Formats: sequence, structure tokens, C-alpha cells
Amino acid sequence: MFKNYFTIGLRNLLKHKGYSFIKIAGLALGLAASMIIYLYVREDLSYDTFHKQYRNIVRVLTIDSAEGVSSKLVGVTQPQLGPVATEELPEVLKSVRFTGGGRYDLSYGDNALKCEAAFRVDPSVFEVFDFKVVDGATTEILDQPGSIAITQSLAKKIFGDENAIGKTVKLNQTTDLHVTAVLADPPKNSHLQFDLLRTLVPGQGEDGLRQSLETWQGIFCFTYLLLDKPADITDLNRKLQSISKKNNAYEFFTPVVQKLEDVHLGSKEILFETNANKSDRLNVYVLSIIATLILVLAAVNFMNLVTARSAGRAKEVGMRKVIGAVRYQLIGQHLTESILVTLIGAVFAFAVVFALVPILNSNYQRFADFNILLEPLSLLMVTAMVLIVGTLAGLYPAFVLSGFKPVLVLKGSFKNSTSGIRLRKALVVLQFTISIALMVGTGIVYQQMNFIYTADLGYSRDQVISVQQSGAAVGRASTLRDELLRNKDIAAVGTSSARIGQQLGRTNIVPEGATSATNIITSIMSADESFIPAMNMEMIAGRNFSLDFDDSLSMIINEEMTRLLKWNDPVGKKISLQSGPNPTDLTAYTVIGVVKDFHFATIRHRLEPMFMLYNQNNPAMSVKVKAGNVKETIAYIEETWKKVNPGSTFEYAFLDEQFANLYRNEQAFASMFTHFTLLAMVIAGLGLFALSAFTAEQRRKEIGIRKVLGASNVTILYKLSSEFIRLIFVAFLMASVAAYFVMSAWLEDFQYSIKLGAGIFIVAGLAAFAIAMITISFQALKAAMGNPVESLRSE
Repeated sequence: MFKNYFTIGLRNLLKHKGYSFIKIAGLALGLAASMIIYLYVREDLSYDTFHKQYRNIVRVLTIDSAEGVSSKLVGVTQPQLGPVATEELPEVLKSVRFTGGGRYDLSYGDNALKCEAAFRVDPSVFEVFDFKVVDGATTEILDQPGSIAITQSLAKKIFGDENAIGKTVKLNQTTDLHVTAVLADPPKNSHLQFDLLRTLVPGQGEDGLRQSLETWQGIFCFTYLLLDKPADITDLNRKLQSISKKNNAYEFFTPVVQKLEDVHLGSKEILFETNANKSDRLNVYVLSIIATLILVLAAVNFMNLVTARSAGRAKEVGMRKVIGAVRYQLIGQHLTESILVTLIGAVFAFAVVFALVPILNSNYQRFADFNILLEPLSLLMVTAMVLIVGTLAGLYPAFVLSGFKPVLVLKGSFKNSTSGIRLRKALVVLQFTISIALMVGTGIVYQQMNFIYTADLGYSRDQVISVQQSGAAVGRASTLRDELLRNKDIAAVGTSSARIGQQLGRTNIVPEGATSATNIITSIMSADESFIPAMNMEMIAGRNFSLDFDDSLSMIINEEMTRLLKWNDPVGKKISLQSGPNPTDLTAYTVIGVVKDFHFATIRHRLEPMFMLYNQNNPAMSVKVKAGNVKETIAYIEETWKKVNPGSTFEYAFLDEQFANLYRNEQAFASMFTHFTLLAMVIAGLGLFALSAFTAEQRRKEIGIRKVLGASNVTILYKLSSEFIRLIFVAFLMASVAAYFVMSAWLEDFQYSIKLGAGIFIVAGLAAFAIAMITISFQALKAAMGNPVESLRSE
């Protein structure tokens, strides 16, 4: 019996090739899109789960409630908090602290290179995390001062084919570091990404580090705790806060914990952290919604086409009933055919996903793995999806067709039922509601990305080359700057403590007139006299740093600082900074100028008060070059670098490219949104094309009569398309409401964002209308221009 069902189903597919192609293509595209998004969602949810005890690991954060701080949650803690918690709390088995995360200049023999991400870390790191050791010691790896563990990639760069174990490399050409172990590169789904781990055990000459690690008065360590069981967050927070208070830590620093499994998707508001590639849980939700909508769209499209064609098979059903077919056999036939089509669509979907995932990974800078779809759980989900979609699509026509009365069908009296027509209308509305909502979402995402790239950030990033210096090269920064300015194609050179776009450090300030109870923390950076003009920043009061003055105790503040301190005329006022081990050890600085607010971090975070101190030599160099001879200018910069800093590696990047990299997750999300929206429109268009063709065929005799009675082609076109236009208008209203609420929530991730206006909604509605009219018009005009004799000759 099932063989017969299968054979008839296959014959029906081959008999109506165009109709079958549209059904299968729509389903295949919808299933493929859903599978691809599923892979990316699985990727996001897989972060840090390779650690065996990831459910028992927490990261310690700090709520910074001091005045002047808008982003309150930071990823650094008091350095003593972890070790003391391990001693005093029985549920804490181990703690590990990380510091740093920046780049190192390393050299071995004649080979010099930059290590991209180096941390100093407690030796307990390998007892908390499962970073794989592939060579060297497996215990006591970082117990000795100066010991390091490096990744396989870094070992290959430094030592080539030599065995790295036991080798000594030089840090900044001065400090010896000894390789004790080689590690596998951290998995891509680790929020901790590094090339080198250096022991946090202080060595000779590191008394300052030893003292820093024992303080309770500052926060600079990334701290993780391994617990004996999954954390009771509320209870653990209370205990850590009690420890902090007992040790006289600053009251405005409140420790809280975050589960390791939440770090990747739950850190959008956190500054000063180790999260190498954080995303956002809302993006996962939105992508999941898109996947569901596209799958529903494909299923609805399929159901619409199946129900629309049901009347065409009425005579077949009538004949089968006359020769003895019972109802359950007819139902089984239609369900089998529906599931067969869905299965064929799923096979094509797998092929599409296999071909597209590598291309999309490269485009989105992601690492989704096609093999996940071959896991038993995934295959079970796909099978269930095929059965559900196939059954739902075949259920309505199966029961309706199997209930036809043979005598009416064979006499030609059968017409489409009112319920069937209503169902198809409802499905068309649902299709276009989804499509228009996705178009609105795409437009809003791209408007926000355009806002990010074109907003006035308070500085110019065009034609600026960023050169990062370290070690001894920092002390020669002014020499390098003077040499570079000899080139007529270099317009300006300035240095600062951090590149624009990197989060600045924070420190306590004591403005004049403040009481001892005032706790104000603001951002801090150092800069030379050329930095502000090189970055095309604007001084709105006072003056810039200058070689004509002794600016060792001078300070430049931003507008946000003047608002915080409520100073109308800040030039000449004093702000004191702690300059010794005790809070009362203060040094007063004089405000000499006010710089117009500029976004020194990303616009995900609200602009904060900040100040600049003068320093002649700083690690981040910004070189403003003239357009036209950029390639030759870069070659000159490299040549000059090698002359001033022999033996050290030269690396550069364009500031606008580094800026774009800050928003790579948002850009990837925008690309995903666009691609899947286009796909949704293709699926909806395919369905509407087939449905309009069927409608035109059903009304062929009506069109012929209207033409005989004198109706014009325009009138017939209007009659055939007006019903669809009304349905699309209803879909537009429903889609606008849904898209408004979802995208408003997405924009809340940004402290600075576009304002939602009616424009994007109207454009999306008009686009949907245009797509629908183009799709419908082809079939409508074809029917309107047909010869009425052909449609009426049997009457």
C-alpha cells in the first residue's frame, strides 16, 4: 500500500514539474536557512562548555558605584579576593587570577615577533580550566618565576621545527622567560583567547607586582572560582561582599559572580574583561525567531500551494471512491505525498547547508560546524521537522478531499470551499507579515550600523595609521615621531596611552572643593602635545599641552567631566590624584583646557568623564597621512621604525579598520539579517507566484466572460490583484507592530542609537507591495491578454 502511495506521489510530482519545483525549492530554502541559523545558535551556546567543570566555574565581577562611572559592571576585581575566598569559603575549591591580555614583544635569536595576547596567570589555571597540554610538564607548569606556557601556533612562529620545551625567549629584549609547556591553541569557542600564559608568581625585581597582588584598595585582576557544585549566585555574592567589607575594600566596589556558561552571551554591559569575542543573548533570540519565521514561512508556502491545488485533484478522488477507496486510504495517500515532498526538500536543504556554511563562516567571521547536523539529536530534530511540516501541510487537503461526494465531483459541480479560500488568505497574510517584519528589521539594523560608522565621534579616523609600541620602543616614541614628520606625506603624529577605541583605565579623583566622603572615579589617559591636533579633536576652552610650558602637573578634561563636577569655568581649577600608597597621598593637577567630548570607547557605552595627563612618550602612536601615496608612506614608516627601533617588530593598522573591527559582531548580525530576509522574500515570492497562477487558472472562465462583455486588461488586472493587495495591507499593519517592539529591544543595546520613524516601515510596506505586484502581474496580464474563445468554448 505504501509503495502505491509513494509511486502515485512521485508521478504527481513529475506531472506538474513547475509546481513541484516551487514547492520543493521553497521548502529546501526554508529548511536550509533554519539549519544554518541553528548551527550559529549552537556555536554561541557552546562557548566554554569544553571545560569539564564549566557548570561549577564562575567569574567574579565588580559593580563600580562611584560617581563619574556610567558603565557600572567591570570584569576586574580586588587581587586578594580570589585567594581569600578559597581559604575562607568551603564551597570554593580553587581560584585563578589573570592580568594583562595585551601584546608582548618576544625575541629568540634573530627572530623577533609580537605575541598577540599574553596573560599573567596563577599556576592554578590548569586546575580550574581544561587547556590541553601537548608537550612539556603537565604539573607545576607555572610554579616558578619567569615560566611561561605557549600555544602550538606561537611555538611554531618562534622556534619553527625546534622543540620549544626548555627554551628561553626574551620579553622586550630584556626579560628572560622560560618555556615549560606547549598548549593546544584555545578552542574557538573559548572566551579566553591567548598565545602565552606567564606565571603571576613575582620574580626578582617585581616587588611592585607583589605589593599590588596583596592590596584591597584597587581592582585589576580577572578572577575565576572553581566551586564544588553549581553556584547559588545570591548566597555566593553575599559571602564575597562580606569578605570584601571585612578587609576594608572600597565600599563602592561590590563583588558579584557570573556563571562561566553566561560569559559569552551575558557580558554586553561589562567593561575591562577577558572576553575575546562576546556576543549578545538578544542576538541569539532574534536569530532563533528569524529561523522559526522562515521555517513557518516555508511551511505556510507549502500548505498554501497544496491546498490551492487540492481542487485540481477532486476528480481523481471521486474516481478512486467510485472504485472502492475508503477515506483512510485517501488520507494516507495525501499525507504520504506531502511528507515525500518535505523529505526531498530536506535532502536538498542538507546539500545547500553543506555548500554555504564555509562561505558564510568566512563572511560572518564565525565557525559553525556542518557536522553538528549529523549528530543523533540534530538528525532526530530534522526528522521530526520533516514529519511535522509534511503532516501539517497534507492534513487539510487530505481530510477535505477525502470527504468529497463522488457524484458532485464527477458531475463537475465541485468548487473550492469557503473555508479553503479563507485558509489560503490567512496563509498569504502570515507569509507577508513575516516578510515585511524581516524587511523592517533589516532596514533598522542597517540604519543603526550606518549611524555607527557616520556619527560624529569627536575625532577623525580617516587616513590615520595606528602603530602600537612596547618595551624600549615606547621611550623612543618622540624620536620616532620627529623622524616621521620629515616626510611631506605625513601630516601629523601624536601618541597616547591607549589607541582610540580601546577602553581607558580608571582612577579616583579629588576635585577642589570635594569632601572626604566624595567617591569619584573617571577615565584617564596620557597624551603628548601632538595627539589632540593629530586626531582633529577640538579644544573648546583653554589650551592644549605645549612644549612652551611645563605641563608635568597639567590636565585636560572633557565636557562630560565639567558636567559631572558642575564647573562652568573649569580652566585653572585643581584636581588631585593619589600618588602614594595611602589615599591621603595626593598630587594636585591644574586644568589647562577642555576638549570636546569624543568616544574613546564604543558607542555601546555611554560617554564618560575623562581627563588627559601630559606624557611625551606613549605606546599608541597615531600617524595622520595624506591621501595619494599611502603605500609609499607606509614603507617609509616601516623603514624609519627599523632605524629607530632595531630588532623590534613593526606592525600597523588603519584606525578606521580597527574601528570597524570593534563592531564586527554587529556587522555580522546585519549581514545575517539581510541574507535571511532576502531568502524569506524569495520564498514568499515563489508561493505568491504559484498561488496567483492558480487563481488566474481558477477564474479563467470569469475572465473570458468579462472580456466578452467589454472589460479592459487593466480592469481584469485590478480584479485579480485587488484581493492580494488587501491581504498585503493587513500583513503590513501586523508586521509593523511586531517589528517595532522587537527592534526597539535590540536598539536598547546601544547607548547611542537611531530613533525609530515611520519611514522604514513605509519603505518596507511599499517594497512588499511592489514585489507582490510584480509577482501577480505576470500571471494576471497573461490571463487578461488571453483569447476569451479558448476559455469559453466548452460552455
